[in-house]
Amino acid sequence: MKIKTIKLFVLAIILGSTSCSSDDSNEETTIVSEQELYAKYVDSNMQKAIDQLGITIHKGSTPPTVEGVYIIDPFFCANSNFVDPSKGTNFGASTLTLSNQNTAKLSIDFKNFLVYSAVVKNETWEGTGSFISGEGNSFSILLHSNGEINYGSTAAKYKNLIILSGELDVQNNTIKGIKNLQMASIMADDYNDPNNTLIAIGQGRLFTNSYASVK
Repeated sequence: MKIKTIKLFVLAIILGSTSCSSDDSNEETTIVSEQELYAKYVDSNMQKAIDQLGITIHKGSTPPTVEGVYIIDPFFCANSNFVDPSKGTNFGASTLTLSNQNTAKLSIDFKNFLVYSAVVKNETWEGTGSFISGEGNSFSILLHSNGEINYGSTAAKYKNLIILSGELDVQNNTIKGIKNLQMASIMADDYNDPNNTLIAIGQGRLFTNSYASVK
């Protein structure tokens, strides 16, 4: 009877150790996965631009569900990492659409359509399978956008790194808007800028809005 008790005690220790090891492994896998997804979008040059612009990035593998259509008005340029006459001005108003969020893959589809107020042009930033991170009501989205500025008679295409950060305003289990919204756009590829209208690679702007309401 005594030998049987000892065997059961040893077995319990082994099972407990195996369980702890499995949990640690899963946690480590989640952390590595998030780091790998971040590194997919941000190299050393992009990280330098991010630091210069001062955008907040909410990390974590449990972001909130953020799907919806939001109005960002004004679309205010709060900072630039180059000499920029547009810094401190309102570009116009944009419609932000977030859809097809996949919690397991930490992915989401992104589209931001900006209508300029001072000039006749619009600009689209769009990407599928974007990386989303965060926890609680705070989140960040990173993507390489297929960007296009449409001037009416001409258009300029490019690829930029987009980072969106904010905090969901949820009332009675309903999303009302995004608080403290920040959106950075950093030029990643100007495709040789044939019309000479784009900012240089590595240059970027930070746009802010205190509250983007649900449309």
